Amino acid sequence: MTDSSRAGSALGAAGRFIAGPIVVSVVLALFIGAGFMLIAGVDPLSGYAAMLRGSFGSGPGFANTLVRAIPIIGIGLAIAIAFRAGVLNLGTEGQAGLGALAGGIVAIYAPLPGPLALLCGVLIGVVVGALWGLLAALLQNLLGVPILLSTLLLNYPARYFSSWFIRFRLDEPTSDLVASEQIRPEAQLGVLVPRNSGVAASLRDSLGAQHPITAVLTGVNWSLVVLILVIAAVMFMNRRTKYGFESGLSGLNPEFVRYGGVKPGPLVTRTMLLSGGLAGLFGTLLIVGAPNTRLIEGYFVGTNYAWTALLVTLLAVYRPIGTAIAGLFFGAIMVGSDAMGRELGLSPQIAGVIQAVVIILLAYRVALPIRARKRRADAGPPDAPVLQPSAQPGAEKEGER
Repeated sequence: MTDSSRAGSALGAAGRFIAGPIVVSVVLALFIGAGFMLIAGVDPLSGYAAMLRGSFGSGPGFANTLVRAIPIIGIGLAIAIAFRAGVLNLGTEGQAGLGALAGGIVAIYAPLPGPLALLCGVLIGVVVGALWGLLAALLQNLLGVPILLSTLLLNYPARYFSSWFIRFRLDEPTSDLVASEQIRPEAQLGVLVPRNSGVAASLRDSLGAQHPITAVLTGVNWSLVVLILVIAAVMFMNRRTKYGFESGLSGLNPEFVRYGGVKPGPLVTRTMLLSGGLAGLFGTLLIVGAPNTRLIEGYFVGTNYAWTALLVTLLAVYRPIGTAIAGLFFGAIMVGSDAMGRELGLSPQIAGVIQAVVIILLAYRVALPIRARKRRADAGPPDAPVLQPSAQPGAEKEGER
């Protein structure tokens, strides 16, 4: 292939991506969000400029965007693993919430040295999230309960049990919140560079306190590194492992995989263990990672991270790098909307509007080609002869089948 042909194919791929459903959906959603701003009496250009400044235009804004995006991307990867295998796991809220509860309890109350308590807490969070995901797999494999339904419904006992346990078993009377005791500083997942360290002081002196590098290193905890490692591991799993090959084929054509000798039950079990464990991991990291210091009733549910992660996964079409980019985009919308509200007095709920419109438009754009192909298939070849029922007695029944 010549250099000109490579350049042409690259330009063609870029053009197809720009004209594809993802970019078109995002752009249309931003236009619709601009319409809501006009209704609210705010200039859309000023609104989006404030949103951009608040999310990427300053070091602290970029650090806040990363902090918001990390749990969204992590839980999005958990959903993507399941969806890629054709397993519709809608229960990451419960898996992450129970993992956070169990891991937080260990990190706070275990009579262990701080780093060991943190490590045990994270491991327990992963195990509990995986077991809650395993429950849905067993319900499908043993009792025939659809995993879409079981995972969705299992969110509710997880949510209310966590709320009850924190309120009536862990509540610290001296706190104004319905919350547990504080996590010891040595049992927290600290920021990349402690703010009172010599390295932080040299960064502030050389780059400035508002520089993006300074803000990220002193404002984002080590869950960012964990996330990068998880993305690399998921990419390796999808491309280089037997499970990744089987799960990808199962998502495309489960009957083909079944004929190839892969049993669907064990595949669903492995998938839910992986998906639930990842959700439990990032739920726990959200609780034990600085600057969070307590288990707070309703905190994880209130963040809405699990359902935002579902939108991110759909937008990224289950790809790890796409999930990271989409999660960063949604995190920027959330942080930027808060900044827009502070600067212009506009409700930050505009972020929810833009997120919802993106997914609605994406679903519509993806469904259009499918519906067009179905109409063409139903219509048949344009010059095909029409067979009379009298000439083909079984034609009507065959068409119905």
